[in-house]
Amino acid sequence: MLTPLVTAIATIALSAAAFVAKPPAPTTPPAPKAPANGPTIPSSAFVTEKPKDAKPIAEVRKSAKKGDTVVIEAKIGGRAEPFVKNRAVFMVADRKLKSCDEIPGDNCPKPWDYCCEPPESKKVNMMTVQFADKDGKPLKVGAEGVNGLEPLALVVFEGTVAELDDKGNFVVSVTKIFVEKPAKK
Repeated sequence: MLTPLVTAIATIALSAAAFVAKPPAPTTPPAPKAPANGPTIPSSAFVTEKPKDAKPIAEVRKSAKKGDTVVIEAKIGGRAEPFVKNRAVFMVADRKLKSCDEIPGDNCPKPWDYCCEPPESKKVNMMTVQFADKDGKPLKVGAEGVNGLEPLALVVFEGTVAELDDKGNFVVSVTKIFVEKPAKK
């Protein structure tokens, strides 16, 4: 008689333990996914051949005017966070500048920030790149990670000068971009 009672108590205890051990159902709904029809960087902007006649940033800056079509070779970087969050905008630096990873003994955690470069050099040798809509406004989508766009990636791009002034602002709206494959080590 004691055996059926022990069995019943054990069954109830195990059922209760299973109920308690089960994680509660989430109380908040899952994060919404981006709408499928939201802005994206056009895949047609990424090309498989380098645009021809690319020049360094400083050289283009000397003669370019707003509205000009330019072809520039550069390296993604210029500050600790070279990509603008939720916008198809990023900074690039002239390839002649040494990023911190190219300086022997420099253990900078973000070598693409060019922290050792003097401010006047940055002003002349860095610029902003954007993927823009038909009105010239940056697309409202992040560019980091898209088709190899990442800090220190080498890029060659063609686009239209959207802004250029003596305060150091130099912005190009990209129409074509070639992302060089990193060298195998």
